[in-house]
Amino acid sequence: MTRSVLLVTPLWTRDGGVATHVEASAAALVRAGVDVHVLAVRDEREQPLHGVTVHTSRELFRSDVALERRFGDALSREYSVIHTHQFDEPLATAHLRRRAPLVSSVHGFSACTSGVHYFRPGQECERAHGPGCAPNLLARGCAHTRDPRWLPHSYRRAGAARASLRSADLTVTYSRAIDRHMAINGVERRAIVPLFSTVPVARGSGHETRRRVVFAGRLVRPKGVDVLIRAARAVEAEFVICGSGKRLDALRRLAVRLGVGERIDFAGWLGPRQLARQLAEASVVTIPSLWPEPFGLVGIEAFAAGRPVVASATGGVEDWLDPGRTGLSVPAGDADALAHALAELLADPQRQQAMGAAGERVVRERFTERHHVAALLGAYDAARQRWEQSGAGR
Repeated sequence: MTRSVLLVTPLWTRDGGVATHVEASAAALVRAGVDVHVLAVRDEREQPLHGVTVHTSRELFRSDVALERRFGDALSREYSVIHTHQFDEPLATAHLRRRAPLVSSVHGFSACTSGVHYFRPGQECERAHGPGCAPNLLARGCAHTRDPRWLPHSYRRAGAARASLRSADLTVTYSRAIDRHMAINGVERRAIVPLFSTVPVARGSGHETRRRVVFAGRLVRPKGVDVLIRAARAVEAEFVICGSGKRLDALRRLAVRLGVGERIDFAGWLGPRQLARQLAEASVVTIPSLWPEPFGLVGIEAFAAGRPVVASATGGVEDWLDPGRTGLSVPAGDADALAHALAELLADPQRQQAMGAAGERVVRERFTERHHVAALLGAYDAARQRWEQSGAGR
């Protein structure tokens, strides 16, 4: 039975994405009676998280520094399991595995050079990482870049990540999409652990008279915000885009050029309570992604607030969206289909309510903290059993 865990992660903070998940998961483990330690490059929390001991090492990711220095005092005690997040360096993870069973979490397409794992919108890559990737990166466009200079480094990094994940006692993924990616790349010891909402649940009102579409996420091309702005031309509604990223200015210009700038509010990055309020007040929440979403956490966060979702039929969305019951799915990259789906739900507040209620049931039945902790502790126990059988700790 797991009693103590060391979580290894780049940053200890709450800034969205993986960092927010690691913090929420750590807090859930503490509530389950687990002694939680964290090793990160930096601790950026303003207040300590109750029950969590934080170790920092500025040299954690420096491969030119001795391993003992990189891990510092975090390895001065014994753990039931060591659980890494976005830390896939083979020599370093092998060093950790000599100390305790090693569980590695995969939050995205780690064994993919480009990191986005698709050719065209909705067309997920089904190849394993290897030499065959090289011609496809440019010839078939799956690099999704105009600057290929970073590709050799990313190719080597993806290969190292795959080697590290193959050697772990267990690899944890959070959707069938990422589990497929691991299986294709020869990672045999795997478990899918359900996620849970990391924002507080809020309740909205006035949905009968409101026509509001909300997007929340990074403002980068794979998220498909360009498609959403094009769809807005044919949808009578206000749009709230929550998030920040390198495409913010370009998206603002696109909205003005298409004549929808006055109906789109670029709300910026929001804290948990602000985001919860935006989701609760939405008529519809949308995920117009071009890439195969690793999971699409905002989907279940919308469900928890009782709101329906219109999402691209791609990646991990299939794990939680039941088209026609909890929302609608559309082909990735199809602005006309997205506009039609949004308009369909915006015109029917009663259907919005029914779909939102069905989404709430999905969250209660499958995506709660209790489900997450139970599956994670089961994964830890399985990793320990494998580690002991392999004799790694002798």
